[in-house]
Amino acid sequence: MKLRAPTLRLLVAWGGICLGAAAAPPSEQIRWGTTQWSGDVALARRVDGEQVTLTLQPALQRTTKQLLRNARPVAGAAALIDATSGAVLALAEIGSSSGGSLLFDPVAPAASVFKIVTTAALYERTTVSPTQSVCIDGGLRRIERKHLEPARGKGAVCSPLSQALGHSRNAVFAQLATQKLMRTDLLEVAEAIGFNQPLPFDAPARLGKLEVPYNDLAFARTAAGFQNSHLSVLGAAQIMYTITRGGQVLPLHLTAPSEPAEEPPGSLRTAFSARTAQQLTRMLEVTVRSGTSAEAFQDERGRSYLGRVQVAGKTGTLKPTATSPTSSWFVGFAPSRSPEIIVSVLLQNPDEWHRKANQVARDLLRAYFHQKGTPGVTAPL
Repeated sequence: MKLRAPTLRLLVAWGGICLGAAAAPPSEQIRWGTTQWSGDVALARRVDGEQVTLTLQPALQRTTKQLLRNARPVAGAAALIDATSGAVLALAEIGSSSGGSLLFDPVAPAASVFKIVTTAALYERTTVSPTQSVCIDGGLRRIERKHLEPARGKGAVCSPLSQALGHSRNAVFAQLATQKLMRTDLLEVAEAIGFNQPLPFDAPARLGKLEVPYNDLAFARTAAGFQNSHLSVLGAAQIMYTITRGGQVLPLHLTAPSEPAEEPPGSLRTAFSARTAQQLTRMLEVTVRSGTSAEAFQDERGRSYLGRVQVAGKTGTLKPTATSPTSSWFVGFAPSRSPEIIVSVLLQNPDEWHRKANQVARDLLRAYFHQKGTPGVTAPL
C-alpha cells in the first residue's frame, strides 16, 4: 500500500446522509412490509400512517418474483430501476438471509462488485489509465503476497486495465491498489459513493459496509473484493445509477415523481468525475461482450438474448466460508451508452446451485425490453 501523509477529509455530511442525496424524513419513509396491490397499483403505508402509491410496475414485479423462485436459491433478491428517473419498477426478495434483508441491508459480501469502487479510486486518485498494461500470474481464487508485484516470466499475462474489470482479474486490482493507493484513498472514494452510511431512499436502507485494513496483503484482498465489504441489492443498484448519472449521487425512490426534483446549484454530491463514469461504463461493457457474462447473455447459437441492446455490468461470486452459501451477483444497466434500465440481482446459492445471478438479470432485462417491443428480444417466461 502506497504511503503518504494523511489527507484532509472533504466529504461533507450531516446526520449520516451526504449533501445532495438526502433520504426521506423518518416519518415519511415507507414501511415495505405494508405493501399491497389494488388491481395494478401498488400501495404502502408510510411511518406516519399515510397511504402512498408506489412506482412498482405489476408485470415486471410478477416476473421478478417468478424468476427468483425459478432460480431456487437459499435466499435471493432483485431490483429493476428506471435509469432516467431512479424510480423502482420491481423489487422482490425470497428466502431467508441471516442478518437482515438482502434488498435493504448490506449483509451479503460485495465480492467482485467491489472492484468497481477500487477502479473508481484508481481513476480518481492516481494517474492510472485504462490503457495501462498490468502483468499478473494467477490470483483466480485467492490473493497471495506474490500477486502484489508485477508478474515476470513465461507465466505472466499482460493486458490493459480496460479489460480487467470485465474479466474480474483479481490480481490486477490487488497489485494496482497496493502500489498506487493509500488506505484513505479507497475509503474516501467508497464513502463518497455511499458506503458506511444510509442509502438516500424513501425506505430505511443502507448501501454497503466497508472496513479498510492497514496491512498491505489484507488491503489487497479488500480491494479485489475478497473481504471486508458488504452490499445490499438496492445499494448495488445505487452504484450503477451513479455511474449512469455521470458520477452524481441522486436518490432512488419508490414514491417520488417520475422525474427527480431540480437540485439547488451546488447541492449535488459527486462521487466521482464524469470521465471516471465513462471509463467505468466502457470497462463494464466488456463483462457482457467478452468477459464473465458473455456466455450467459448468448443463446446456444451465439446470438444475444437482447438483440442489439448493449449491456454494461459486473458479476461477483464469493463463498466466504465452507458452510456459507455462495453469493452470486450481477449488477448493470442497458443500453450501456444511453441507459434506460438498471438491474441488480443477488442469489445466495447452495452448493448445488440451479441458476446464477447473471442469468436471472439477463432474463429481467429481456422482460423489460420485450415489454417495450424491442426487436429481437423474447419474453423469458
